[in-house]
Amino acid sequence: MALPVSQPQVRVSIGDAILAGAIALEVEQVAYFAACRFVVTMPLGGDAAFYASLGLQTITISIAVNPSGYVELLTGQIDNIRIDLAETTATLSGRDLSARLIDTEISETFANQTASQIATTIAARHGLAPNVTATVTPVGQYYELDHARSALALHSRMGTEWNMLSLLAKAENFGLSVTGTTLNFGPVAAGVPVVLAPQSCISLELDMATTIPATTTVKSWNTRNKTVVMQSAGSDSGNSTTLIRPNLTSAQASNLAANHLSVLARHGTILRAKIPGETVLTPASPILLTGMNSSLDQTYAIDAIIRSIDGRNGFTETIHAHALPA
Repeated sequence: MALPVSQPQVRVSIGDAILAGAIALEVEQVAYFAACRFVVTMPLGGDAAFYASLGLQTITISIAVNPSGYVELLTGQIDNIRIDLAETTATLSGRDLSARLIDTEISETFANQTASQIATTIAARHGLAPNVTATVTPVGQYYELDHARSALALHSRMGTEWNMLSLLAKAENFGLSVTGTTLNFGPVAAGVPVVLAPQSCISLELDMATTIPATTTVKSWNTRNKTVVMQSAGSDSGNSTTLIRPNLTSAQASNLAANHLSVLARHGTILRAKIPGETVLTPASPILLTGMNSSLDQTYAIDAIIRSIDGRNGFTETIHAHALPA
């Protein structure tokens, strides 16, 4: 039986205007290299002209779940405005402020700067506070190490600032996100696992794949060194998969094999839980599932959190997560 859910107060701030009375809200936070998204539906009332004239604006969405005050869920930009005269509603949708980087093309190489210097520079361009961990490797060394593939790399063609920072973050094994008005570029620290029991869920689903490859092999021919490269990761038992990529060094092939095997493992056991809404969990929060009395009682990493508020279901959230290796 579904657990009772609450109906918090929603506050929408657009410029100097503070709007209340939201009819419905959905905010999605993700743990991968993408923008978080929102959709909020407001009563139109007599403000059709206000919504029609908004254009590209910064929006902050906050909720109050208890008397202690409002908690900010997302600060972002409005990408689309839909006015429904029959329903007398205005629906605003958009992304967090990573949209500023995603929408900005770039052709600079920054070859003599480090990844952290580039992240700080790009943050300043968009009025974002840099929460950046210092790095020491000049970006030009990434290009030099990857010289055989440079003609196809980002620095030789037009891309976006977000794509560039994503590649640099992956090279440094960093996370990349925007929370509020802060650009985060650095290691992602896993929090203390949050215990989740079936009885605390409105619904709980677990999908278990039975054909995930146990081995990944990467094959390559490095034209710079004129050598055949082959590296594997995983165990010899079970299914295997092979990737063929041009011009990799032995270290690059080994890293690719390990990373690909890690990505495949994320599809092994998938958790989808709907729970009463709260504001504590983040995509960096591990989940410890208990009470299943099976191997499913393990730790899961969150891929996405979708918080929803509407008049019918109140405040709920859906969690998508994958099991971490034992």
